[in-house]
Amino acid sequence: MYKLTDTFDQKNPLPLTTDGELRIVFVGVGSAFAKRNRQSNILIIQGDHHLLMDCGTQGPLALNDVGLDVKKVRTYLPTHSHADHIGGFEEIMLTNRYFGKPTPPELIILRDYQEILWTKSLSGGAEYCEANQGRPLQLNDFFEILRPKATQVLGRKCWVYQHGPIEVVLVRTRHFPDSADSVDESQWCCGLYINRRVWISGDTMFDREYPERFAQEAELMFHDCQLFTGGVHASYEELMTLSPEIRAKCYLYHFGDNWDQPETWVRESDKFTGVPEEDGFLGWAEPRVAYDFL
Repeated sequence: MYKLTDTFDQKNPLPLTTDGELRIVFVGVGSAFAKRNRQSNILIIQGDHHLLMDCGTQGPLALNDVGLDVKKVRTYLPTHSHADHIGGFEEIMLTNRYFGKPTPPELIILRDYQEILWTKSLSGGAEYCEANQGRPLQLNDFFEILRPKATQVLGRKCWVYQHGPIEVVLVRTRHFPDSADSVDESQWCCGLYINRRVWISGDTMFDREYPERFAQEAELMFHDCQLFTGGVHASYEELMTLSPEIRAKCYLYHFGDNWDQPETWVRESDKFTGVPEEDGFLGWAEPRVAYDFL
């Protein structure tokens, strides 16, 4: 069971602890270039442990919306290298290194993706920011690296990291390029399966087998959703082809700024309304609302 809790508090920051229950908070729910709802970066909190799934270009601002900043968040998990998911990482690295706590923040990341993230995205703004005994800096100069281990979940190859009471399962997704026919042909991207209760698709093209497999066990599901068909995200139109049982478990996130104007993206020929609750989903995920699991 879960309940929705409004976390907006102008006087106090969002707590990064709970009394033991699992809490999921979207600090943003928008797509890459959305402005109204920040970007889809997600806090996962339980007991004395927490992690932020992605921190995009608007991530530091989204944290500020809930009274936090990149120094207060101590554990990060980047899912892939698009800017709406890692665009805030330079601020995380430099702010923590020069103005943060004595110990660096933590980073949950696979070895292979660590190399890609650093060499292709982050090193340019951080590698030469200071001299360190004559050598360029590396990602592990900015973070304590936490390494997930390979496993299988529901017959699918995954990686798992036990972060205190939070079991984080990383699941490869077929996101980009759009020419990729399989997960193995895609660039690194992952979704998360939390405590075998909460499934977060991560960025993915429509891949029917993926939600169908995890719907067997997941108590609640969050699927990314673009409002047009084509490209590198699952569309509302495609998600409507999922069974009513799966849609009834599913909130939608990572949507454009016109999500609440279905007349701008639903065609007369479409067999859906564009209002998720009327179309069998649980609804649009909301920013700064906590999903608290009892």
